[in-house]
Amino acid sequence: MPLQELLRAIERDAEQERVTADRARTEAATAVVEQARVEAAELETELRRSSEQQAEQEAERVRSLARLHAAATVRAAREAAFALLLAQIRDEISTLRGTDDYAALFTALLAESWAALPSAVELRIDPRDHVLAADVARGLRVVETLETSGGLELVAPDGRSIWNTLEERLANAEVRLRQEFARWLATTEASVGERA
Repeated sequence: MPLQELLRAIERDAEQERVTADRARTEAATAVVEQARVEAAELETELRRSSEQQAEQEAERVRSLARLHAAATVRAAREAAFALLLAQIRDEISTLRGTDDYAALFTALLAESWAALPSAVELRIDPRDHVLAADVARGLRVVETLETSGGLELVAPDGRSIWNTLEERLANAEVRLRQEFARWLATTEASVGERA
């Protein structure tokens, strides 16, 4: 299975898990916002019984505090949902070595790295990839120094290296994933708001 297809499959699975988790978090955040609105409205009603000017000032203060609290709660829920998404992706990545597709993935990562650093002389791997690396190393010195869920590091004689591990690729994709997640949340929140 080509690397792009594997990554798309990982993204699809992660997206499905994220959608479920994020829907629950969005609903919880919406409930908190609604509860804060209800409490603010109740306080506003009580304050109107007192002097009108003081009541209006107090009500505005309470609404502002409720908005701040609701915004903080929503931000925290969004960040927790994104952290959960990353954890789920990491969990899925950690199982790739045990799949039938891992050998092809490892070979593709090596080919990609070798294309970027053709002068490489050393292949650093996780010891669990020893047999796999022996089959594809083609003259590289294999060193079992990595501890990774998958992937490798190539090193040239001058010390330049290419890290091509699954963890490194996820770290490099995190900004894009965060952007996609934010777009998805905005769409989800807009649709929830339309239904309310």
